[in-house]
Amino acid sequence: MLWVPQKGVLRFEQTIGTIGTANIGASCTTGAAAATKGTAVQLIASTGFDAYLIEIVASGYGLAATTARGCLDILVGAATEEVLIANLLMGFCGNMGGAANPGPKRWAFPLYIPAGTRIAAQVAGDRTTTAMRVAVRLYGGNGYPPFRVGQRVITYGIGTVPAATAVTPGASGAEGSWTQITASTTEDHFAIALSAQPTTGDTTLTASAFSWDIGVGAATEEVIAGGGQETGLIMNLDGNELVGGPYDALPFVMADIPSGQRLAVRGSRSSAADTVATWDLALHGVVG
Repeated sequence: MLWVPQKGVLRFEQTIGTIGTANIGASCTTGAAAATKGTAVQLIASTGFDAYLIEIVASGYGLAATTARGCLDILVGAATEEVLIANLLMGFCGNMGGAANPGPKRWAFPLYIPAGTRIAAQVAGDRTTTAMRVAVRLYGGNGYPPFRVGQRVITYGIGTVPAATAVTPGASGAEGSWTQITASTTEDHFAIALSAQPTTGDTTLTASAFSWDIGVGAATEEVIAGGGQETGLIMNLDGNELVGGPYDALPFVMADIPSGQRLAVRGSRSSAADTVATWDLALHGVVG
């Protein structure tokens, strides 16, 4: 959907809370089996205005020396919800207000969400029947947005929930090899986001910064999405095996990606490789 920019008031709606708290958003509980989503939890009963950007914040699921992969769905509609964004890799997400941890995971998507829409969330993960926190922020209002917005998101790279595509980042600042996430996009996309998590917490993971690039094109011919420039979406991992980010002001890439394109990811880390060096990666493409 393409809207022409106009003047107007930017409105803001959120479930973070208006006072300082470590327990932002709503409590969502994973299902009784790792691949099973728990009960959907309402985040907003009825949105107050037409929104064109949604930010999602996930926190409180990581635990030291514990495998904590997870998948988060954002839903819209009544009690028989429709999935708006599927399987964001929320696993190992850090806490709010805790000492020496990287904070939550966050994503943003340029999506049109009409006024009066109910928004909910559901989660699944290795830590079964375990509560974590999900919050959203909406931006919109009476004016039109200064950028293109879409209507839904397609997720690529998910295997059996909560696992995704294994990618090994390069160690000590080196770039890793490109790893295919999908051989062929199923629709045209104009924006794309990334989610990532370690594959295991059974061994001590090394505190490190990570940078992830999104590539488009055939093997050995990848062109980095977003005008050919390195995307470098930034995340970090602390010594307690908690993951935060992406920290970028816009944690997505605006890039025209036609249907039928191969998508790949490569990464680098600031530290030496861990004993288990692979991470799970998924890509989330916005459809207009």
